[in-house]
Amino acid sequence: MNPRPLLHIYCILCFLLLSSCSNEKMSSEPSEQTRTDSSFTYFEKGKNSKEIRDKIANFNNALQSNTDKNDTLIPDLLDYKIYYHIKLKEYDSSLYFSDSLINTAKAQNDSSYIAKGYYRKSAIFDYLNSDEEVFEYAYTGRQLYLKIGDTANAGRRTSEMAIAQSQLTDHTGAQQTATEALGYLADEDSTFVSSAFNTIATAYRNQGFYQDAITEWQNALNYAVTTRDSLSNLNNIALALQDQKKYDEAIKIFESIIERSNSISILSKARFVDNLAYTKWLQDSSAKVRDELLEATNIRRKQNDKNGLLASYDHLGDYYRNKDSQISKLYADSLLLTAKNINSKNAELTAIEKLIQLSSLEKARDLSNRYIQLNDSIKAENIQSKNLFAKIRFDEEQKQKEINNLEAEKIKQLLEKEELKSQIIILSLGGLLLIVSGGFGFFYLRQKHLKEKIRETHKTETRISKKIHDELANDVYNVMSSLEAIAPAATMDRIEHIYKLTRNISRENNEINTGEGYLDQLVALLSSICPKDARLILSGEKSIAWNDLNIEKKLVIYRVLQEIMINMNKHSKASLVAIIFSSEKNLLKIQYSDNGIGVKKESLISGNGVQNMENRIFSINGKLKFETEQERGLKILIQIPI
Repeated sequence: MNPRPLLHIYCILCFLLLSSCSNEKMSSEPSEQTRTDSSFTYFEKGKNSKEIRDKIANFNNALQSNTDKNDTLIPDLLDYKIYYHIKLKEYDSSLYFSDSLINTAKAQNDSSYIAKGYYRKSAIFDYLNSDEEVFEYAYTGRQLYLKIGDTANAGRRTSEMAIAQSQLTDHTGAQQTATEALGYLADEDSTFVSSAFNTIATAYRNQGFYQDAITEWQNALNYAVTTRDSLSNLNNIALALQDQKKYDEAIKIFESIIERSNSISILSKARFVDNLAYTKWLQDSSAKVRDELLEATNIRRKQNDKNGLLASYDHLGDYYRNKDSQISKLYADSLLLTAKNINSKNAELTAIEKLIQLSSLEKARDLSNRYIQLNDSIKAENIQSKNLFAKIRFDEEQKQKEINNLEAEKIKQLLEKEELKSQIIILSLGGLLLIVSGGFGFFYLRQKHLKEKIRETHKTETRISKKIHDELANDVYNVMSSLEAIAPAATMDRIEHIYKLTRNISRENNEINTGEGYLDQLVALLSSICPKDARLILSGEKSIAWNDLNIEKKLVIYRVLQEIMINMNKHSKASLVAIIFSSEKNLLKIQYSDNGIGVKKESLISGNGVQNMENRIFSINGKLKFETEQERGLKILIQIPI
């Protein structure tokens, strides 16, 4: 299930709660009660009006009648206007008056209202689903609140920053930011505390740490203010149990949620019904849950809940996959169309993956190309977003560094008082450095031995290859030539077969160019091994910084891919082979897949070829993972640290 809608709901609830609180505070300012001028009169009239349009009209009159730019009533008026334009979904007007609020507050040197202006802009962009802007303006507001010592509002803005990062799949960054938010928030600020725990839990779940996610959602549950929030956290706990295949526990929670869901919205109930039915089906594929799945889908259609429909179409597609492939394909098509309508690229990727399995070979090829393009696009956007978050933080830290430099004398005095303490720390660090140095030395020698072993293996393979070519293959060829006139045709065919085998062994173990021509030789190898009646798709190979890889890793990658392609040529009967290269953080990933006949898992475990590949990959601290099903092809994931 996509966590984005849940995070979005949390952010909106937090915004509405604070908006309500701030407007209640503004309406009870004691210093303004004695004013009788026309600007204040219009202001009071606007607050007491029942219709939003009437409120805005009175606030406009109040601004027009106010000629004093330093009047502290102006920021209040602008803030009210922003709030009610948001209520009317007039986001352009809200953004305009947010900028006016910021500029007015700067002119009046009011840091609190400057921070509030940036907070309002952040909230508006949240409604517009522009998470990068949400983060940027929430961060700016947070820094201003910290500067004036308002840690409560600083914690709220930090929580909103974490939600924006989570929605852009920067789960590690979101987790760190949400943890930082908890350091600012007091227990009384329950809504935002619960939201921060929810963000941390979501990050854990997306990284596969399901038990840790459950713990954090239980923390969020402890701070939940409303029944809706409580049930939402319980729902998330049940989903994490579902991820762990603890279906009985998950089903009990979903059933208890539905019993308590009479007081919540029909959309929330539809979500719980859908999750319960899908969990029952995961536990038992023969379970009769079709009516419940369709009931949730119909509710979501009537309510135009497109995010909810993504989950419904996904679940129904899975439900019908082995029952009726045509119906399953219809729901996959619906998932794809809905994902495109709301610009959910992750859901679109899921839909394409389903359609590849359900479509004809020709259609699957086109979908595979789209899948690769979309996947690359998502990765690029995620990297760009993460870089933006880092840049925003870096720029602000540079400003703070300049401020710190002005206080250098005070810091120097503090360091003198702490000199004795610093010496103890230095001694401790020295001891730690000795331990680390010893560990590093051991690691260095071990790595050096592994590198030498890999290179020696390559030299041995090359030497054997040359010997086979220069001696054995030539001898076989001479024998074949001498017997050509007298030996039977069948015998000559067998000798020729032996000659070809020796020649192929020689070619397979020839010298590898680990310099500038490495990639060209690798591509040529893969192309030469691939059968003529099969299509080879290579993607991302040029994006890898091959020159940065050491020789040992290049040798291992070359030999392992060679072994995979040779096995494919011999056994798979595949017509489509895809090899995708990508780099993520400190990993080089190579994803191999084909549409061949697959292989039994017992054969994988016992095969010498697999053992050889694993030994090579493990020698450079890499990982090798196989996924296969009979008649469904073979998938291999190689991960190598870089």
